[in-house]
Amino acid sequence: MRLTTLLTLLLLIVVTITSCSKDPQQQTSRKELTVAAVSGPEADALRQAALDYEAQTGVHLNISEFPYASLFDKEMIDLNARTGAYDLIMLDDPWFPIFASKQFLTELTPLLQKRGQNGPDSDFVETSIALCRHPYQTGSLYALPYVGNSQLFFYRKDLFEKHHLKPPATWDDVLTAAKTIQEKETGSGMYGYVMRAAQGNAAVADFMPIFWAFGGEMFDASGKPTVNTPEGIAALEFMIELGKHSPPGYASFNAEEVGAHLLQGTAAMSINWPVWISRFEDPSKSKVIGKIEITTLPSGRKPAQAEIGNWLIAIPRASQNTEAAMDFLVWATTAEQMKRSALEGNPPTRKSLFRDPELVAKFPAYPAQMHSLETSRPRPRTPQWNEIENVFGIFLSKANSGALSPADAMNQANVEIEKIVQRGQ
Repeated sequence: MRLTTLLTLLLLIVVTITSCSKDPQQQTSRKELTVAAVSGPEADALRQAALDYEAQTGVHLNISEFPYASLFDKEMIDLNARTGAYDLIMLDDPWFPIFASKQFLTELTPLLQKRGQNGPDSDFVETSIALCRHPYQTGSLYALPYVGNSQLFFYRKDLFEKHHLKPPATWDDVLTAAKTIQEKETGSGMYGYVMRAAQGNAAVADFMPIFWAFGGEMFDASGKPTVNTPEGIAALEFMIELGKHSPPGYASFNAEEVGAHLLQGTAAMSINWPVWISRFEDPSKSKVIGKIEITTLPSGRKPAQAEIGNWLIAIPRASQNTEAAMDFLVWATTAEQMKRSALEGNPPTRKSLFRDPELVAKFPAYPAQMHSLETSRPRPRTPQWNEIENVFGIFLSKANSGALSPADAMNQANVEIEKIVQRGQ
């Protein structure tokens, strides 16, 4: 009896030692992953994908959601500390240069090669994949594009037809239409245009397509700031002219205020992002069902280019579950899974999905969205972009509020951007 008890005890000890001797990463990497995601429809789609993936593989994904305003800081703290708290992170594409330049992210090509792929497949939109490389377009791959946002132009087709206006192909067309609609709809509470001009990202996002169309460039070939060229100043003067046909207080507007004016039928035109498309057809939110036309950005002295704003997914270098994280990332960005996300309202980053009959039937703006995405351009690919954007947006907002002239705003912005660039050298 004592011998049996002793043998049983020895067997338990051997099992315990064997279990403890295994790499704990190997035990857990196939079972659980943690993802940092932005709150909203992007995370909603990722959460559903996680449930589907767990049902198929048994791997559980913890989706840690954060508001956009705090996601960057949360990720930067973890990446700097290299704690490995997150196995995958969602990131707005302007953040990618700083994360990649600091070597925070795992290079994905070797992981793809292990899975029989030499790189991302050709179905991905080229402008989206370019965002995932460091250096931009040509460098190593450190992320995959998950949500294919790029700016679109929204206008009230019923008002354009009513007042015999042609669809806005140029920014001059936009200004003419804004003046005409506001004059002829006097007393209805209708404004010809609405835009964001709050300090920081808001003002910059609405300004950049105008800036580029007027021939402006933020930097020259040597990396020297050039926002205060005649083209740049003319673009800001034009933005302020459009502001005369926007609702009062637009210099403090963010996306919600712009969207609200469009939804309530008090503004005729705007730049906006694809996430708003479904809201215009929602009877519980919209007074303009069937009245909004969606097209690409207007041209100016140069062809139109929208600002791209893709959500990417990357694997932090400090993750302890790199292989398992890569398995999920490859799976989540397949055409099949991305289509499920697209059906929930997230624009895809695959060309085949923009042509998918079911998706096009549900989202008639897909042809315009694809053209916008394929011809879009990114914000300058510099690790200092967050700081530059904040400073630039302050001066743009001051000009729109009347606190500075367009020339003074651009000259002062150029000086401050140069200081940021010098500090980073």
